Amino acid sequence: MHSYASDSNDRRIAPWVIFIIATLLAYAYSAFVSWRKIEVAWWLETPSIMSVYALVYWVYNRYGWKWRLGAFRFSEIPDLSGTWFGEVHSDHGSGTTVHGMIHIHQTWTNLCVEFESKTSRSFSVMAAVNVTPGPTEGLTFQYTNAPRHCATETMNAHVGLNHLRLLPDGKTLEGDYFAGRGRQTFGSMKLVRVGRERMTYEQASVKHLVAVI
Repeated sequence: MHSYASDSNDRRIAPWVIFIIATLLAYAYSAFVSWRKIEVAWWLETPSIMSVYALVYWVYNRYGWKWRLGAFRFSEIPDLSGTWFGEVHSDHGSGTTVHGMIHIHQTWTNLCVEFESKTSRSFSVMAAVNVTPGPTEGLTFQYTNAPRHCATETMNAHVGLNHLRLLPDGKTLEGDYFAGRGRQTFGSMKLVRVGRERMTYEQASVKHLVAVI
């Protein structure tokens, strides 16, 4: 996975909150050991604030940012992780429509978007997930694409840009893409999340078909 940018407030606030929590935990541990007069082995010293910070940061980065407490969210960044399947419309030639699958790996700071169809595969190389309403809201990523062996001879490896927005239903991504030098095409896609786990193209296709029916 690679890092991604975001305009969410928690990117500025969370590190300070984590530092405060780490300080309180380290102090609480030290106070408890002193209060109970526990003989701590020489190889199990009181953890430093930085070591506790690293642990709390890891938990938040991996899991905590997804948590909710009623209506309160621990992060403004939407959880896009999972497998998405749907239609991709391209202006190439006379216009084509194919099915495609996206799998998103995501933590609070890192992300990877994998796209797969019957003719090609793509991987993101940089990305941003913005939450402020406006033209930049949503998931924007640059990708590299490689045709499969069964693709037509006109398909070449290329780079492109994709911008997707999470619809209010929380389970649909919709947006546009532009393929750069080597393709010079553009199009749109609409994908529905069919599961949180990683799936093969065939598994995602079946899940999507069941959801549509």
